[in-house]
Amino acid sequence: MYQTYLILGLCILSTVGAQLFLKKGVLALGNLNFSISNLIGLIPRVIQNFWLLGGLILLGIGFFLWLFVISKIKLSMAYPVSTSLNLCLIIFGSWLIFKEQLLPVQILGVAVIILGIFLVLRP
Repeated sequence: MYQTYLILGLCILSTVGAQLFLKKGVLALGNLNFSISNLIGLIPRVIQNFWLLGGLILLGIGFFLWLFVISKIKLSMAYPVSTSLNLCLIIFGSWLIFKEQLLPVQILGVAVIILGIFLVLRP
């Protein structure tokens, strides 16, 4: 069972890493406008951008790890833990890497979320 929790942790880290990579990559591309013609032209730019390609690879890794996790753990436990920790880690990572502002109320929110995770994990 500990192996499953380790894989859940790796899944969470790969998903968070993917989001941070994607943000870094899209910053290099600049502002994007959504349209079919822009989407087609975006494909070669994504493939040539290390951060975007890395983010896609990490998303793929996270996907396969997630399949393993939900085959072993109840979805009603795995999903809340995963999404909550993703949220907390992305907030911290955005502050650390992109220098996004972190307000005291956000820190309190993260603390409440972590408390909620412990409550969800209680037998």
